[in-house]
Formats: sequence, structure tokens, C-alpha cells
Amino acid sequence: MSDPLFAPHEHDVARVALPVPIDELFDYAVPPALAAAAQPGCRVRVRLRRRPLVGVIVERSVASAFAGRLAPLEQLLDAEPVLSSTLLGVLREAALECLCPIGIALAAALPAGSAPRSARGFALTPRGREALVSASLAEPVQRVLARLVRGPARADALRREAAGSVGSQALDRMLQSLARDGLVAACELEQAARARAASERVARLAPGASARAGAALARAPGQAALFERIARAGDVPVRELEREQPGAAAKLRALAARGLVELDRRPAPRDVLGERGPAEPPPELTSEQSDAVAQIANAIRAWRCETFLLHGVTSSGKTEVYLHAIAEALAHSRQALVLVPEITLTHQILARLRGRFGDVLAVLHSGLSPGERLEQWQRLRDGATPIAVGARSALFAPLEKLGVIVMDEEHDSAYKNEEGFRYHARELAGRRAAAAACPLVLGSATPSIESRFAADRGTLRRLVLARRIGDRPLPAVEIVDLVRERELAPRGRRIVLSGALERALRETLAAGGQSILLLNRRGFATQVLCFACGAAERCRHCDIALVYHATPQRLRCHYCDFSIAPPERCSQCGAPDTALLGTGTERLEEELRMRLPEARIARLDRDTAQQRGYTQRVLRELRERRLDVLLGTQMVAKGHDFPGVRLVGVVLADVGLHLPDFRAAERTFQLLTQVAGRAGRDRGPGRVIVQTYAPGHAAIRLVRDHDYEAFYAQELGQRAALGYPPFGRLVQALIVASDAEAALAGAQTLAQAAAAVSGPGEPEVLGPAPAPIARLRGKHRFQLLLKGADAERLHAAAGRLVAAAARLPRGVRASLDAFPVNML
Repeated sequence: MSDPLFAPHEHDVARVALPVPIDELFDYAVPPALAAAAQPGCRVRVRLRRRPLVGVIVERSVASAFAGRLAPLEQLLDAEPVLSSTLLGVLREAALECLCPIGIALAAALPAGSAPRSARGFALTPRGREALVSASLAEPVQRVLARLVRGPARADALRREAAGSVGSQALDRMLQSLARDGLVAACELEQAARARAASERVARLAPGASARAGAALARAPGQAALFERIARAGDVPVRELEREQPGAAAKLRALAARGLVELDRRPAPRDVLGERGPAEPPPELTSEQSDAVAQIANAIRAWRCETFLLHGVTSSGKTEVYLHAIAEALAHSRQALVLVPEITLTHQILARLRGRFGDVLAVLHSGLSPGERLEQWQRLRDGATPIAVGARSALFAPLEKLGVIVMDEEHDSAYKNEEGFRYHARELAGRRAAAAACPLVLGSATPSIESRFAADRGTLRRLVLARRIGDRPLPAVEIVDLVRERELAPRGRRIVLSGALERALRETLAAGGQSILLLNRRGFATQVLCFACGAAERCRHCDIALVYHATPQRLRCHYCDFSIAPPERCSQCGAPDTALLGTGTERLEEELRMRLPEARIARLDRDTAQQRGYTQRVLRELRERRLDVLLGTQMVAKGHDFPGVRLVGVVLADVGLHLPDFRAAERTFQLLTQVAGRAGRDRGPGRVIVQTYAPGHAAIRLVRDHDYEAFYAQELGQRAALGYPPFGRLVQALIVASDAEAALAGAQTLAQAAAAVSGPGEPEVLGPAPAPIARLRGKHRFQLLLKGADAERLHAAAGRLVAAAARLPRGVRASLDAFPVNML
């Protein structure tokens, strides 16, 4: 390990980043056999306090500050670096800024499960062999030792293969006893990586086989026919031959035995690109699009890092600008990276890209299996494709000749990684663009306040698409006051669909149009409330009301997934008088099917999207007009382009408006504007109906006029008064512990460390205070915020928090976020 207190001495040293919560590099001796190959960016297997770990070499050195004998690198896992020097530099800078240990940041940049694994196992000792021969052992012990004769094995394999009816705990006790008696010894077993690229068996002619085949196959017509088939095609998948000719497997074995055919394996990447869009010529650009494309293209040609904010109203043709920018990069033998905030949006942009550029692209997102993701990463690394598309983690794509980075819907909070390496994709994309000397294009109809403010200050260039394609009008927005609606409704009637929204749905259906309904709450009912005592059924592990889901008929916590059957009586007072209150997407679907029995309806939320292929199928049916109504959470609101949608209804606009988060109004305005933009994208006029209990709130009222500028001005004034971003920066510390008093004490310790330096310009310390969700997954949570306008002083104060967090007692954990987005 590195320690500057020790005197330096000479070594051939590799400085390795390990995936541990210690922000330093660890020094290891490089064996002579690895001296040439162990380069920065390669993965290595090492030991840290006897624990086997996989790390990444960050530096090579001839000296170490560690005075003792360095442990050696045990194994080099890569023949060439998996992280380029450029990407390694970007990640080191980003990790420092994000207050993240470098090893954790580098681990996040590599395909999950792509490194070999070590597992604890057991091996038979010579003494164990003697005991097995003596046959004086109990039957379960004898079976276990007999299994170990074939080689070392993990405990779970022994349980499955040899232990019979012995339970898990009993087997563990048995193995511990056998180890104490010296009959078995603990060992480490190397296992293959979880992520494996798919391959297939192929048959090809052996060298010189054509000259020998005639005589050899004169009396084997079946083999001769198969030989000719392989000769015509070259490498042929065995599966294809077996499908074409009965008995092909036996004939292939015979041909291989004669030395005429070789059987081998080759990569067979799975097709994860989805549908291909129509191969149509690019449409004629509008004058606004042409101006935007020209400025971005100039930056690509000049190898100039410049950030553009492409601020275009919904359906103004931002995607076409992206496609022209990508074409410009490809024309100059450079690469393109396209980011979208949600996996659901990759299908649409992939179809457009395939229609325009063919299959020269790869996709990277968490919806792929580890093996599929590895295959796509390898395609990019091998240079098989110049275009990468994906969610925020696609920023780690191995692209060394980037010509443009596109970040669609740049305002979306999904671009923030909330665990481990807490980077914001917008900041990391800026670093990658700077390192590659290429432009970064941030696109949105509702830019984040920070991005728009940066454009006003001139740190990025704003390109405006103020009109829809074809000068189609923006949809008319009607706001329905639910307070007034409830006053007019019969007593006790629940308002799910107002009269205006129900009429609009029927009219749209009768006219052959399609509708989208947004309700950003999943489940059937948002809480079970007791009329006697007023208590709601709550999660046992979180300070959250349980949500009723009708399909499994369970109450579920949307944070820890704890679930119970709905109780017959109130868990607080025992009264039987309880009711399901609030409306989720399940109840909305039930209401729609009851009121519009003739309509073809589908629901899209996190519950339904868990079914593989479901989201893509539903969106395809909507595009092909085989659906009349699509309802769902915010998944239906972003970026989709469905010409048949004439009506958008927002069932409850207030869901996120009153959260304890200074960005709540901004997010509400963005979500409502985005979903409103799904309507009227074709020739017919669009219509939007927004149901709300707060019709006068600016985040809702200004949606009616599509007035981003007025909302921006109002929100900017409020942020300036409070010193919140973009007028200052925040650092968030979250302190968690099983015991509430221990968590509070830890938070107070961090607050004292942050306030150790005071004076003008020093960050303001806010808190500690209970987090908005004060208990989550059984842990009590306290929050501390640093707020300041001076980035250097803020980072220094955050560094004091990091140091104090490392000294917190066992059982108290603190996590720091240098770019907090979710304040809950």
C-alpha cells in the first residue's frame, strides 16, 4: 500500500485501484514475467489483507513509498488495457470531483461480471484421503469427502452433489469441524466470469482436405454431400447443418475423424438492437435545424470541444439534428455516443439510427444481460461499430475517436447515478468531450435550470428550435380544477377521471385518435387508511405508506419491496373500518376498462416493464395504432413520437409538486410539458387536459401557455434568493445507522468537521436534520448539506467530511454526493 510516511525505495511497481471504500492507490510488485504486459488500464488479480480482489493498474512506477516487502501481482487478466489512458484520466478527475474512491469509479466503468471470480471452497487433505480409505466415517461425511476426491468444490456444490438431506447450517458446521480436524482445507476456487459472450460451433474444411476428399468419401455419399456443403460456404454453423440435414452431427464427427473437417467455436453476438426504422432519405431541414447542424458540424470538423444546448419545443426536429451531427462525425472517420435517460427510449432512437446508418451501432444499458452487455462493449472496443447508444452508463463506452456526444432530454434526473460512483452524466459527458476534442450536444424542450443559466452566461451555446416541424401548433392545454370538480360531484364519489377528460377520451376514440394518460403513481391505491384512528398501513422497515397492488393482492413498499397481505383490521387500533385511498396506475386501468369497454388499453409502468420485451411490444402497438389508450407513469411522457396521439391527459399533476426538494416545481413543469408534447405531432390538432388541485401554481399554470421562459425566470429568482444551484453548489451527506441516536451523533460529528473553518466565503452548513424519508430499509437517516458559491472552498469542506466519515464508529455509515439531485 502507499504511505507517504515511509521512506521510498526502488521497485518495479504497479499502482492499482481496488473496488474498496479507500481513496488511494495500492502498490504491488510487478513480477518480471508481467513487466511488459502489465500496463495502465489492465485488470489484475491481487490480495488486500489476504482477500483476493480484481483491480485496475492506474500507474507504473520504479519506486514505492511503502517500506516493507510489496505483495506481487498474482495474475494479469487482460492482454491489452480495457481502459484507455484517455478514459482513465477522465475517470480519475471525475472520481476526485465526485468524492468517490478511484477504485469504485473504475469498477463502475467496466462491464459488470466481465472479470473472473474467486470463491471460497474446500479441498481434500492427505489426512482426509486416509480417513476416507478407513471407511470409519459417518455416511454424510463420507459422501462429502468422496466428492472432494474429484477436486475442490464450493459449499453449495457439496450441498447439491454430496450432502443429501443435510441442511445448509448442518453442512457448514460439518465442514468447519472437518477443517479443524485437518481432513479438509479451505481454498480459493477460480470461476469463470458471470458475463460471457455467446458463441456457436462451426465446421470448416481442414487444410488440404479438398485434395483428399474424393478418395476418402467415395463410399460415403452422405458425408460427401455434407463436405460439399461446407466447401461451398466456408465456416458453417453446426446448428444450421443439423437443421438442414438429418444425422448431420454423426456425419460431422466422421468427417472430423477422417481429418477432412475441423470443428471450432466463433463469437455469435445476440441481436439486441431491436427494430429497424424505415430507410428513408433525410428530410429537408428547416432553417432553424440547418443553423444548428452547421454550428455543430463546424465544431466537429475543427476538433473543437464546445457544448451546445439544443433548446427545441416538442416535435421541433431535435432528433434530426442529432442524426446530421452523427453523420458529420462518421464522415470524418470519427465516432458518436448517443445518450438517452431511460431504457424505454433506446428502442425509438435505435430504430431511427438503424434506418439511417444500418447496423453499425451498439447499445449499452442495464436492461441487457451481463453477457449481452459484454458483447456490445467488445464490438465497440474492437472497432466493429462507430456508434454507441444507451443510458448514462454508456458514457464508459470504449470509444477512442469520439466526434460528437449527444445527450437527449438532458434535464432528466435519470442521468444522475445515485449509488457508488455518484456521477452526473452531464458533467462526465463534458469531461469526455473535452478529452476527445469534440462537441457535446445537450437536447431538451425543457432544459434544466443549470444548463439554461450556463447558456445565459455564455459557457455553452444555445441553439433554438422555436417551431414544430411543418409549423404545426403546440397542443391546446386545458386545466381542470379538481377542488371545484369534487364540489360539483355527488357526495362520496371518487374523482379519477373528470367529466372533461372522460368526454375527451370518448371523442378521441370516436374520431379514431389515440390517447396517452399520465399518472405518476403505480399500484392500485396509494395507502390503506383507518377511518377510526387515521393511521395508514406503513412499511415495517421504512417511513413509507404501503401501496396496494391488485394483481398480487398485496401491500408493497416501493423502496424495500417489503409486502404483506391487506389486513382485515387496522394494525394500530384494530378497527375494521379501513379503506383504499389514492389512485395508482392499476386503479386507473380498471376505471378506463369500465368506462371505455370498447377501447384497446395498455399500461406501462415499472411493474409491467419488468416483463422482458413488454415495453417494446406496447410501444410498437401504439405506433402501429393497435392501441387506443396508453396509460402509465413518467415512462409514457418522455421523448416518444407517436403521430396518432391526439389527446394527452394528466390524471393528477400534483404528485411530485410538494415534495421537500427545491427542484420539485422544476421537475413538475418539465414532466407536464414533456407529456403534453406527445399530442398533436401529426396533422391533427393536439389536446391536453391537466387535472390538478393546484391550478394556480406556476409549474402547472405556465404549462397551459407552453411558457418555459416565464417559468425559468420565476424559478431563477427563487433560486437566487436562496443561493441554490445554479447560483451555488450543494454537497449532500447522508448518515445512516440502525440506531437513531448513533446516526444523529454521526451527523453532528460531520457537521462539526464541516464547520471547522469559518469565515466569509466558506460554505454554509445546513443541518443535520432527519432526512425527508427518515427511515429506509431499517436504517435511520440524517442529512447534512453544504452550500456555497466557491467551488474550491466547497470541495475543501467536503474533503473534511470525507475524512470525518472515515472515522465514524462501526455501524454508522456516511455517503457523500457532490452533485445531489434526489434530495429525499
